[in-house]
Amino acid sequence: MVALFGRAAALETLDRSRGEVRSGSGRLVLITGEAGIGKSTLAQRALDDAADGGFRIARGFAVDDPGAPPLWPWRRVGRDLPMVHEALTVPDDVSTDAARFRLCEAVAEALARAAEPHGVALLLEDLHWTDATSVAILKYLMSDLVSMRAWVLVTARDTDDTPFGRSWADLSRNPAAVSIPLTGLGVDEVRDWLTSDGDAGGWLTRTADLVARTGGNPFYVAAITRRPPAAPLDSTALDRTIADRAGLRTVLLAPLRRLPPEAQDTIATAAVLGERLSPAILAEALGRSTKQVSAALADGVRAGLLRFGDTGLAFGHAIVRDAIVADLPDDARAAAHERIATAMDVIGDDTLVGPSAGHWDRVPGRGAARRCRERAARAAELAARDLAHDRAVAFARMSLRHAHDLDDGDIALAEGTLRLARYQWSAGLLPAALRSCAEAVDLADAADRPDLMAQAALVPQGIGSIDVSRFTAGLGRRALDRLPDDEFPLRARLLGLLATAAADEAVDGTADALSADALAMARRSGDPHAELEAIAARHFAVSYPQAIDERMALAERAVQLADAAPMGRLWALLWLADIALQRGDLGRWDSLTGDVERLADRSGSPVARWHGVRMHALRRGLVGDFDAAVEHAVAGRRLAERIGDISMLGMYFAFRVQFALIHGTIGDIADETLALMDHAPSIPLITVSRAQIQLAVGDRRDAAATVAALRNLPERMPLGPRWAASVGTLGLLAAGLDDADLAGRCHRALLPIAGWYLGDGGGSPYSFGSNEWPLGLMAHCAGRPDTAADHFRRAVEANARIGARPFVALARLGWARCLPAASQIGSETDEVRALAGEALAEFDRLGMPGPAREARQVLDSLAPSDHGGLTAREAEVADLVGQGLSNKVIAARLFLSVRTVESHVRAALAKLQLTTRTELAVWVHRHRPATETDQAAPASGR
Repeated sequence: MVALFGRAAALETLDRSRGEVRSGSGRLVLITGEAGIGKSTLAQRALDDAADGGFRIARGFAVDDPGAPPLWPWRRVGRDLPMVHEALTVPDDVSTDAARFRLCEAVAEALARAAEPHGVALLLEDLHWTDATSVAILKYLMSDLVSMRAWVLVTARDTDDTPFGRSWADLSRNPAAVSIPLTGLGVDEVRDWLTSDGDAGGWLTRTADLVARTGGNPFYVAAITRRPPAAPLDSTALDRTIADRAGLRTVLLAPLRRLPPEAQDTIATAAVLGERLSPAILAEALGRSTKQVSAALADGVRAGLLRFGDTGLAFGHAIVRDAIVADLPDDARAAAHERIATAMDVIGDDTLVGPSAGHWDRVPGRGAARRCRERAARAAELAARDLAHDRAVAFARMSLRHAHDLDDGDIALAEGTLRLARYQWSAGLLPAALRSCAEAVDLADAADRPDLMAQAALVPQGIGSIDVSRFTAGLGRRALDRLPDDEFPLRARLLGLLATAAADEAVDGTADALSADALAMARRSGDPHAELEAIAARHFAVSYPQAIDERMALAERAVQLADAAPMGRLWALLWLADIALQRGDLGRWDSLTGDVERLADRSGSPVARWHGVRMHALRRGLVGDFDAAVEHAVAGRRLAERIGDISMLGMYFAFRVQFALIHGTIGDIADETLALMDHAPSIPLITVSRAQIQLAVGDRRDAAATVAALRNLPERMPLGPRWAASVGTLGLLAAGLDDADLAGRCHRALLPIAGWYLGDGGGSPYSFGSNEWPLGLMAHCAGRPDTAADHFRRAVEANARIGARPFVALARLGWARCLPAASQIGSETDEVRALAGEALAEFDRLGMPGPAREARQVLDSLAPSDHGGLTAREAEVADLVGQGLSNKVIAARLFLSVRTVESHVRAALAKLQLTTRTELAVWVHRHRPATETDQAAPASGR
């Protein structure tokens, strides 16, 4: 067992996390620190302990080689875990994103199988060198790790500018993550180490100096102390061994200096070659036989510079290799790179294209620059094909840099920049991709290539961001101005781009005209891809309930063209499902949900899978199966986080907030949602949703202030995406704020869609059934109880037809509240009691505490009292009127709306045959129970 000095706390953390894994709760252990700090030693100790405890063992590692195959750490794991090896087959018949998602899912499922029954310990070393897809698998795994007996150990250097470094924050925040940052050893710890090592004991008196010079780095300490200190052993002993920390190179290179010249040359060239040593490449580069090279490498093994590991021959430590490379003169180092690159090109293996580009990049001269430009461009293409998008970006940048250095013309630079933008977009580097798109448009404009301008403008796709829409629309307009009139497919696609941006901005009429022109032009072009994109733009522009017939026609045509674009079939299915929901045809909705799920299974599309889960959540929430609805919603959130799409994550929070409002328990979801909204675009729907949450948590004043800027929204907002949701949410908010004027205007705007169920073509994350119910709430707030009662009656009938039990009960409760205001109680009392009683029973059955409390309040208000025939609630309100309180203050004290208080005051006046609040106050004082006077008398007497 390896002795580890100064790592007691780390070992204790490892033991604790291993015990949690054995109990069935997986852990990701992140061991980080600088080179030589002891990450591998600690990780190996953890792996040994796991093996002693009966865990299944697997290990993988990344290498410092730009040409390393993607998924290299996981492929190495596959040698120990056959099920992981089987999972690493990427299908060829799906889109890149779908293949990546399917791969992540397959590896996670394979690891879950490997973990049973006794647990699996998996070590992934040096992930600061790994590719983005390998990191994506790790991030995906985090969602399910807590339910596995899997102990995943990761070692990495502290660095931000790598795929792993950029994911560090997300990984470390996960509840399953355990972070072990390693730092240098202290003086006492190094002293204990030297005491235990008889050969190093001569350094004991200089321990403090040793720690000061090395920072307590175990590798550096070992490198210095493996030889006895120079005599005499005084304060200058360490100085004579090494001048400063950078001078450790002298110590590290001492074994190399003792080798024959040919061995030194071979090992130095091997250090330039990189992490993976190939005798065949070295032989070609050095002009020697493989036998000669192998003999020289054997000398390196005997000297302790090289070792045989899991991948064959490699340097014992990256620090040693770095020191050898740094010690070479600049011209010798460049010559070695050139010889290696030439050897790789001669061998002609695709796996060497990337490494070849990396070596040519370090050789000066125009000839080397041309070679690097070509090899890097090819390496980017190969990396993208293998899903290594981050490497594709790196190679594309390298190729483009040399194209600039070689003064390639604007056309070549535009094409290279366009390729870079596409790789960046696929890698999820949104800001960088947008910058590259703009640069490509500028270059293509200068080269008089409007076709390239158009292609650059069309790179950003599938991001629901107004800022991105504005940016790409600007690029699209420039391209349109330059494109010939007969370039119908590209012009149609660009018009669709502009239409989508205009619809996002809610500019009246613009999106409608642009999308119609785009569709007409695409159809004239005969290009199915262009037509399908134009259909998508048109559908987005007319995503409002009143356009249901046109949306149906667009969806049916999209079915015919579904294979023309990667997302075409999914678009068609989702549009048809929205129409079914709007019509209340839940049988059709269920059928289409199944179609979406089958499409997800066939294609591996993570987006399709997310939509299937979203649709199930909506369906279960609609019928009152709240536990299942939340379960599906949470599954959708996990998918959204794995995919990395913030708009999908926003849909989850929208569902949870609406569920909470209907259920009557806003809970912890409010804070999390408000935090997410801080990063959302400033659009009316986000603003009113924020105010809705503020009201739900009791911040009535803040909610009113938030919505103040949107008071003219019902008249100002044109029909289009988010119109129904924005105005509808505003109307419900107005009802909650007792804003009669705003509620009435929202009611008038939404009245044309009363006959449908919630649905506008925009893919709502939730449904509250018939639109009659929210219209009833708005009408009631607006002081139109008869109209409200009619809405609620129709809502009961419509929601009962589709089995929307929560909304049948809510409509009954709303109906009951309307009746006392529509009459003077009298014969209506029994009907109110029946409606509220049925609603309460349903709320109790479904577990809806908020609405149940409101139903009980209605029923309590009907109970007889000793106050001249007033109900208990009417008497309570009357007593507060007698105290001189306003309706608004009474509403706040009794947790009622102002409208409800007004209703109780009118009922009390009618029953007591009074006409004014003053008369009611006088009556209250005359008829206050004697017990109140008796109780008050002693106090006044004192």
